Amino acid sequence: MTGTGPTVVFDFDLTLTRWDTADRFFRWLLKRRAWRMAWVLLSVPALVPLLLARGSRKWPVRYAVWVATLGSSHDHLRALAREHTDSLFAAVPSVFLTDGLARLQHHLDRGDRVVIATGCLEVLARELLERAGYGHVPLVGSSLKPWLGGMVRHEHCFGPNKPPMLSRLGFAPPWAIAYTDHQCDLPVLELSTQRFLVNPKPDAILAVERALAHQPTVLQWR
Repeated sequence: MTGTGPTVVFDFDLTLTRWDTADRFFRWLLKRRAWRMAWVLLSVPALVPLLLARGSRKWPVRYAVWVATLGSSHDHLRALAREHTDSLFAAVPSVFLTDGLARLQHHLDRGDRVVIATGCLEVLARELLERAGYGHVPLVGSSLKPWLGGMVRHEHCFGPNKPPMLSRLGFAPPWAIAYTDHQCDLPVLELSTQRFLVNPKPDAILAVERALAHQPTVLQWR
Protein backbone atom coordinates (compact mmCIF):
# COMPACT_ATOMS: atom_id res chain seq x y z
CA MET A 1 0.00 0.00 0.00
CA THR A 2 1.02 3.62 -0.50
CA GLY A 3 0.56 6.65 1.75
CA THR A 4 -2.23 8.99 2.65
CA GLY A 5 -0.83 12.19 1.14
CA PRO A 6 -1.66 13.82 -2.21
CA THR A 7 -2.43 11.44 -5.08
CA VAL A 8 0.29 11.02 -7.71
CA VAL A 9 -0.41 9.24 -11.01
CA PHE A 10 2.40 7.70 -13.02
CA ASP A 11 2.16 6.42 -16.56
CA PHE A 12 4.27 3.29 -17.12
CA ASP A 13 5.66 2.72 -20.62
CA LEU A 14 8.35 5.25 -21.57
CA THR A 15 7.68 7.11 -18.31
CA LEU A 16 9.03 4.53 -15.89
CA THR A 17 10.29 2.05 -18.51
CA ARG A 18 12.75 2.38 -21.38
CA TRP A 19 10.39 1.03 -24.06
CA ASP A 20 6.82 0.02 -24.84
CA THR A 21 6.70 -3.14 -22.74
CA ALA A 22 3.49 -4.60 -24.18
CA ASP A 23 4.71 -4.20 -27.75
CA ARG A 24 7.92 -6.01 -26.87
CA PHE A 25 6.01 -8.76 -25.07
CA PHE A 26 3.65 -9.52 -27.95
CA ARG A 27 6.51 -9.48 -30.45
CA TRP A 28 8.26 -11.99 -28.19
CA LEU A 29 5.17 -14.19 -28.17
CA LEU A 30 4.97 -14.11 -31.98
CA LYS A 31 8.63 -15.00 -32.38
CA ARG A 32 8.41 -17.93 -29.96
CA ARG A 33 6.45 -19.96 -32.50
CA ALA A 34 7.40 -19.68 -36.17
CA TRP A 35 3.85 -20.45 -37.28
CA ARG A 36 2.50 -17.42 -35.41
CA MET A 37 4.90 -15.05 -37.14
CA ALA A 38 4.22 -16.72 -40.49
CA TRP A 39 0.47 -16.29 -39.94
CA VAL A 40 0.90 -12.56 -39.35
CA LEU A 41 3.27 -12.13 -42.31
CA LEU A 42 0.87 -13.92 -44.64
CA SER A 43 -1.84 -11.50 -43.52
CA VAL A 44 0.23 -8.38 -44.27
CA PRO A 45 -1.36 -7.67 -47.70
CA ALA A 46 -4.77 -7.46 -46.02
CA LEU A 47 -3.48 -5.49 -43.03
CA VAL A 48 -1.47 -2.79 -44.84
CA PRO A 49 -4.53 -0.82 -46.05
CA LEU A 50 -5.78 -0.67 -42.46
CA LEU A 51 -2.47 0.85 -41.35
CA LEU A 52 -2.82 3.75 -43.77
CA ALA A 53 -5.80 5.33 -42.01
CA ARG A 54 -5.51 6.58 -38.43
CA GLY A 55 -8.95 5.29 -37.48
CA SER A 56 -8.26 1.70 -38.54
CA ARG A 57 -4.65 1.25 -37.35
CA LYS A 58 -5.81 -0.43 -34.17
CA TRP A 59 -7.17 -3.46 -36.04
CA PRO A 60 -3.84 -4.87 -37.29
CA VAL A 61 -2.47 -4.51 -33.76
CA ARG A 62 -5.46 -6.32 -32.28
CA TYR A 63 -5.14 -9.02 -34.90
CA ALA A 64 -1.46 -9.54 -34.03
CA VAL A 65 -2.33 -9.77 -30.32
CA TRP A 66 -4.98 -12.38 -31.09
CA VAL A 67 -2.52 -14.48 -33.11
CA ALA A 68 0.15 -14.08 -30.41
CA THR A 69 -2.24 -15.42 -27.75
CA LEU A 70 -3.85 -18.29 -29.65
CA GLY A 71 -4.20 -21.25 -27.31
CA SER A 72 -3.54 -19.16 -24.18
CA SER A 73 -5.66 -18.92 -21.04
CA HIS A 74 -5.38 -16.15 -18.43
CA ASP A 75 -3.19 -18.40 -16.26
CA HIS A 76 -0.97 -19.29 -19.22
CA LEU A 77 -0.66 -15.62 -20.17
CA ARG A 78 0.43 -14.79 -16.64
CA ALA A 79 3.06 -17.52 -16.78
CA LEU A 80 4.29 -16.22 -20.13
CA ALA A 81 4.52 -12.69 -18.71
CA ARG A 82 6.66 -14.07 -15.89
CA GLU A 83 8.89 -15.96 -18.33
CA HIS A 84 9.26 -12.87 -20.51
CA THR A 85 10.17 -10.77 -17.48
CA ASP A 86 12.78 -13.33 -16.44
CA SER A 87 14.34 -13.20 -19.92
CA LEU A 88 14.35 -9.40 -19.97
CA PHE A 89 16.07 -8.96 -16.63
CA ALA A 90 18.64 -11.57 -17.62
CA ALA A 91 19.41 -9.90 -20.96
CA VAL A 92 19.34 -6.11 -20.43
CA PRO A 93 20.96 -3.84 -17.83
CA SER A 94 17.72 -2.16 -16.85
CA VAL A 95 14.13 -2.27 -18.00
CA PHE A 96 13.32 0.84 -15.97
CA LEU A 97 14.51 4.43 -16.17
CA THR A 98 16.70 5.05 -13.13
CA ASP A 99 15.38 8.59 -12.67
CA GLY A 100 11.81 7.34 -12.99
CA LEU A 101 12.16 4.81 -10.19
CA ALA A 102 13.95 7.42 -8.07
CA ARG A 103 11.01 9.84 -8.47
CA LEU A 104 8.54 7.04 -7.73
CA GLN A 105 10.46 6.19 -4.56
CA HIS A 106 10.59 9.88 -3.60
CA HIS A 107 6.80 10.10 -3.62
CA LEU A 108 6.46 6.85 -1.68
CA ASP A 109 8.96 8.08 0.93
CA ARG A 110 7.01 11.33 1.21
CA GLY A 111 3.83 9.44 2.02
CA ASP A 112 1.97 10.29 -1.18
CA ARG A 113 -0.81 8.07 -2.56
CA VAL A 114 0.97 6.72 -5.62
CA VAL A 115 -0.78 4.82 -8.39
CA ILE A 116 0.39 3.62 -11.82
CA ALA A 117 -2.07 3.73 -14.72
CA THR A 118 -0.94 2.07 -17.93
CA GLY A 119 -2.12 0.88 -21.31
CA CYS A 120 0.24 -2.05 -20.83
CA LEU A 121 -1.24 -5.45 -20.07
CA GLU A 122 -1.74 -5.40 -16.31
CA VAL A 123 -0.31 -8.88 -15.69
CA LEU A 124 2.87 -7.90 -17.55
CA ALA A 125 3.26 -4.54 -15.81
CA ARG A 126 2.74 -6.24 -12.45
CA GLU A 127 5.45 -8.83 -13.17
CA LEU A 128 7.90 -6.10 -14.18
CA LEU A 129 7.13 -4.00 -11.10
CA GLU A 130 7.46 -7.04 -8.82
CA ARG A 131 10.91 -7.73 -10.23
CA ALA A 132 11.94 -4.08 -9.67
CA GLY A 133 10.71 -4.17 -6.07
CA TYR A 134 7.57 -2.10 -6.60
CA GLY A 135 4.92 -4.80 -6.72
CA HIS A 136 3.19 -3.16 -3.76
CA VAL A 137 2.36 0.02 -5.71
CA PRO A 138 -1.31 0.15 -6.81
CA LEU A 139 -1.67 -0.51 -10.52
CA VAL A 140 -4.45 -0.28 -13.07
CA GLY A 141 -3.74 -1.62 -16.54
CA SER A 142 -5.27 -3.19 -19.61
CA SER A 143 -6.80 -6.65 -19.77
CA LEU A 144 -7.68 -9.28 -22.36
CA LYS A 145 -10.56 -11.72 -22.74
CA PRO A 146 -10.86 -15.03 -24.62
CA TRP A 147 -12.17 -14.95 -28.19
CA LEU A 148 -12.05 -17.65 -30.88
CA GLY A 149 -9.13 -19.51 -29.35
CA GLY A 150 -7.00 -16.44 -28.67
CA MET A 151 -7.39 -13.28 -26.61
CA VAL A 152 -8.61 -9.81 -27.49
CA ARG A 153 -8.94 -6.49 -25.72
CA HIS A 154 -11.25 -6.37 -22.74
CA GLU A 155 -10.45 -3.07 -21.02
CA HIS A 156 -7.83 -0.71 -22.39
CA CYS A 157 -6.40 1.63 -19.76
CA PHE A 158 -5.63 4.33 -22.30
CA GLY A 159 -6.59 7.96 -22.90
CA PRO A 160 -10.11 8.77 -21.71
CA ASN A 161 -10.46 5.32 -20.13
CA LYS A 162 -7.84 6.06 -17.48
CA PRO A 163 -9.85 8.43 -15.21
CA PRO A 164 -12.82 6.07 -14.75
CA MET A 165 -10.56 3.05 -14.29
CA LEU A 166 -8.51 4.94 -11.70
CA SER A 167 -11.71 6.01 -9.95
CA ARG A 168 -12.88 2.41 -9.78
CA LEU A 169 -9.61 1.49 -8.03
CA GLY A 170 -10.23 4.23 -5.44
CA PHE A 171 -8.09 6.98 -7.00
CA ALA A 172 -10.72 9.41 -8.25
CA PRO A 173 -9.70 12.83 -9.63
CA PRO A 174 -8.58 15.49 -9.12
CA TRP A 175 -4.98 14.37 -8.69
CA ALA A 176 -2.08 16.38 -7.30
CA ILE A 177 0.59 15.29 -9.80
CA ALA A 178 0.71 13.33 -13.05
CA TYR A 179 3.72 12.01 -14.97
CA THR A 180 3.51 10.81 -18.56
CA ASP A 181 5.47 10.83 -21.81
CA HIS A 182 2.59 11.28 -24.24
CA GLN A 183 -0.32 13.53 -25.15
CA CYS A 184 -2.69 10.56 -25.06
CA ASP A 185 -2.76 11.13 -21.29
CA LEU A 186 -4.37 14.56 -21.63
CA PRO A 187 -7.51 13.28 -19.83
CA VAL A 188 -5.30 12.62 -16.79
CA LEU A 189 -3.21 15.78 -17.15
CA GLU A 190 -6.30 17.97 -17.36
CA LEU A 191 -7.47 16.67 -13.98
CA SER A 192 -4.08 17.10 -12.28
CA THR A 193 -2.69 20.18 -10.55
CA GLN A 194 0.94 19.56 -11.55
CA ARG A 195 1.76 17.95 -14.91
CA PHE A 196 5.08 16.54 -16.02
CA LEU A 197 6.10 15.27 -19.45
CA VAL A 198 8.91 12.72 -19.34
CA ASN A 199 11.32 12.57 -22.30
CA PRO A 200 8.54 13.80 -24.60
CA LYS A 201 8.66 14.12 -28.36
CA PRO A 202 8.15 17.65 -29.73
CA ASP A 203 4.61 16.92 -30.92
CA ALA A 204 3.65 15.76 -27.42
CA ILE A 205 4.85 19.05 -25.94
CA LEU A 206 2.90 21.04 -28.54
CA ALA A 207 -0.28 19.01 -28.08
CA VAL A 208 -0.23 19.34 -24.29
CA GLU A 209 0.65 23.03 -24.46
CA ARG A 210 -2.29 23.73 -26.78
CA ALA A 211 -4.75 21.70 -24.72
CA LEU A 212 -3.73 23.13 -21.36
CA ALA A 213 -2.91 26.64 -22.60
CA HIS A 214 0.48 26.72 -20.90
CA GLN A 215 3.96 25.24 -21.22
CA PRO A 216 4.17 21.79 -19.61
CA THR A 217 7.05 20.95 -17.28
CA VAL A 218 9.47 18.71 -19.20
CA LEU A 219 11.70 16.18 -17.45
CA GLN A 220 14.61 14.39 -19.08
CA TRP A 221 15.03 11.07 -17.33
CA ARG A 222 17.78 8.49 -17.84
